[in-house]
Amino acid sequence: MLSGSYRIALAVEDEQVVGFAQAISDGVLTAFIPLLEVRPEWRGQGLASRLMDALFGQLAHLYAVDLCCDDELVPFYERLGMQRGNAMIRRNYARQSGASL
Repeated sequence: MLSGSYRIALAVEDEQVVGFAQAISDGVLTAFIPLLEVRPEWRGQGLASRLMDALFGQLAHLYAVDLCCDDELVPFYERLGMQRGNAMIRRNYARQSGASL
């Protein structure tokens, strides 16, 4: 899944991935961050913020870095310097796990 990413930020502890943030991009103008994941036992320790800071550093040369999130996550991303914008989304929650049908 991460191998096709434009950039990633990865957190590893004892050779095990405990968190990551992923960006896809055209490499010229824009990037989209579809995933920020931290294992439950590692949450609340600032790891997500550090992953996003690392990813933003890798994307600093781009004009736009966008993501979509649920309402309860807006304050987290605002603390990282992002601002609200309009987005249109379509979700198929039956496919949320990504498992084969």
